[in-house]
Amino acid sequence: MKVIEHKLYRDDGKAVPFRQSPNHSAGIEHVFLLVHFTAGRGFHQACDWLCNPKSKASAHIVIASDGEVAQLVPFSRRAWHAGRSKWQDYDGLNSYSIGIELDSPGPLQKRATGWYTWFGVKVPDDQVIIAAHKYGGPERGWMAYPDAQIEALYEVCEGLIDAYPSIQDVLGHEDVSPGRKVDPGPALSLDMVRTWLFGREGK
Repeated sequence: MKVIEHKLYRDDGKAVPFRQSPNHSAGIEHVFLLVHFTAGRGFHQACDWLCNPKSKASAHIVIASDGEVAQLVPFSRRAWHAGRSKWQDYDGLNSYSIGIELDSPGPLQKRATGWYTWFGVKVPDDQVIIAAHKYGGPERGWMAYPDAQIEALYEVCEGLIDAYPSIQDVLGHEDVSPGRKVDPGPALSLDMVRTWLFGREGK
């Protein structure tokens, strides 16, 4: 993928679908890519909510489980995705990061008949990763990110890094708001993402 005038395009020249969220402001430096999960019921519902003025939230990019991508905020504008956040000497990561939301329900609930999303949909056992979060807590169930979604994440990130060489790292919401946020969770290895994008491991 590639970026033209702060909007994302596919390699065939077609623009990624753009839905203008009203929830953005001026003032962004492209230092980090910040990955989240939506903790919602689905891709289109997440886009609807992040485009709703009442949410007071947004992201630059949303990626569906099947790899579909939507852009909600131009990369020249500050999206409202990080909230209270800090990383190293950077305070308030909205001002320093491009926000990428992965469609995922978040932590799963264990019932007698299996694993379920918070909104009651059963998740097949082969799509569940059981792990403790890296910042502590008990083992829980997490829905695996499908290959198509991960491939789309790589393509989006590669396009952004090519367009904005000032980008230094990819972080999770959990990294910049530990104790407050747990996304994208242990189902996504950010070390693997870093190795793919930057040829290195760790933070």
